[in-house]
Amino acid sequence: MNAGSAVLSPAFIDSNIWLYAFSKSQDEQKSQQARALIRGLSQIALSTQVVNEVSVNLLRKFQADERDIRKLVRSFYRKHLIVEVDRATLLQASEIRIAYQISYWDSVIVASALAVNASVLYSEDMHNGLVVNDRLPIVNPLQT
Repeated sequence: MNAGSAVLSPAFIDSNIWLYAFSKSQDEQKSQQARALIRGLSQIALSTQVVNEVSVNLLRKFQADERDIRKLVRSFYRKHLIVEVDRATLLQASEIRIAYQISYWDSVIVASALAVNASVLYSEDMHNGLVVNDRLPIVNPLQT
């Protein structure tokens, strides 16, 4: 990241949006929407959890090979802000689970987005419209 982009609040993108963007066989409208969203953002954040979820789904559901996964991982780290899931993130996720009654994995995604002061969390399968800690809106960009 260059110094000028560091002052912007990134948009955090959940794994389901990435999978639509990479998919050629799923819902074409959602795939196009996901690709347009990603192309239109100036700064994107994702977590190591998202990198893992996208990788495993590409391997299992889309028969990607290891060369593709290595290329993807390198690309994610080169182009985007990657949040390492650490102790502080996991502890904040616990607080979020208690306060908002969301799943374990979703709470880790939310805590990761909060850790980088994301301006928005884009996810298809979380609580669309929920605002976490009065500062992080969760938006389903694929909702029709």
